[in-house]
Amino acid sequence: MVDLVNTYDLKCTPPERLRSAADLEILLRRYRMLGTSRASEDDVREMRVLRDQIRSVFEAENEDETHARLNRILAAADVVPRVARDRRGERKIYFAPPEAPLVRRVACDAGLGMAIMLTNYPNRLKVCAADPCRNVFIDTTRNRCRRWCSDACGGRVNMAAHRARQKAAARPEPQ
Repeated sequence: MVDLVNTYDLKCTPPERLRSAADLEILLRRYRMLGTSRASEDDVREMRVLRDQIRSVFEAENEDETHARLNRILAAADVVPRVARDRRGERKIYFAPPEAPLVRRVACDAGLGMAIMLTNYPNRLKVCAADPCRNVFIDTTRNRCRRWCSDACGGRVNMAAHRARQKAAARPEPQ
C-alpha cells in the first residue's frame, strides 16, 4: 500500500511513476496481488484514484478523520472475507472474489491491512516530514518517533540543519 501511494513523487521528473498498465503489473506482482489478471489502462486510472484515497488516510488530521476515510474505502470495496485454498492447496483468506475488478481486490487488501494497523498500532501511518518529500510510510519504531520515510530524507534534513547552525555560528555578532 505504501509503495502504491508513493508512485506519485514530486521529487521525480515526471512525478507520476504509475504511467502504464505495465508499471501497475510490476508493482502488483511484487506483492503477489496481480494473480492471473492483466492490468489495463482503465485499471491504471482507477488505481490512481485509489492511491489518492489511501494517501488521504495517511494525511488525515486526526484519528476520527483517519477512520472515516478508511471506512469509505472499505465500504466502496465491498469487503467480503472468505477462506479458500490457493493453487498450492494452502488455506488463505481472500477479501474480494478472484473475479472482482483489480482495483477492488487491491482496495480490499490495502484497506484491511490499514484497518489492522490502525486497530493494533495507532498513529503509525505517517507522511515524511522532509520537504519537499511527500512519501508515506509506516512508523515501526517502538515509540512512534520516526519522522522521515528514509535515511536519505532524514540525512538531508539533518545536514541542512547542521549547515544552518554552522552558518549562524560563523556570522559575526552585531556590536
